[in-house]
Amino acid sequence: MTRLLRSFSPWLVFLLASRFTSLPVAVALGLLASLVVLAWAAAQKQVHLLEVVGLGYFVVLAGVLAIGHPGHSAAWSHYAQLGSHLVLTLVIFGSILANRPFTEAYARETAPPQVWHTQWFRDLNRRISGVWGLAFLAGDVSLALAAAVSDRPGLLRVIVPFGALYLAFRYTARQQAQAAHNGAQPADPQVQ
Repeated sequence: MTRLLRSFSPWLVFLLASRFTSLPVAVALGLLASLVVLAWAAAQKQVHLLEVVGLGYFVVLAGVLAIGHPGHSAAWSHYAQLGSHLVLTLVIFGSILANRPFTEAYARETAPPQVWHTQWFRDLNRRISGVWGLAFLAGDVSLALAAAVSDRPGLLRVIVPFGALYLAFRYTARQQAQAAHNGAQPADPQVQ
């Protein structure tokens, strides 16, 4: 679970920074956090999809800000949080559609190898990844509403998106604890 949070940390740094500073500074902080997280993951030989996508996203966004109309960054910052949320939503649901739920790589770090190829393990990770995808989708809707209306920015830009992510985190922790309690084995050994 710690590695999953670490993979999300550049995005969280960016999302929080975009609320309290300019978009270029938030992008620079997100890019810096991505480089640190990716370097750490590479040193551990455990690079995951979110770390690679994160670095790519912040490099592209920094390039767009540098090449595009830098004077319009204030207007772009209005949609920056929504853009990053949308990218993560697409990555998460894309991983599920590709039958490689993004949480599976993290789960393999703690689950015994004998369960990695079971249907139980794949289904569990598909559900957990789906919950994360739905959390980001709830944030997408909330952030789109926030961009459309100016009232209730705290509710729509902070409480709903981060609240949905917190619920996904709690769900993941419960599923992980239940799997550990069950010995990371399928309830029915016939389900392979």
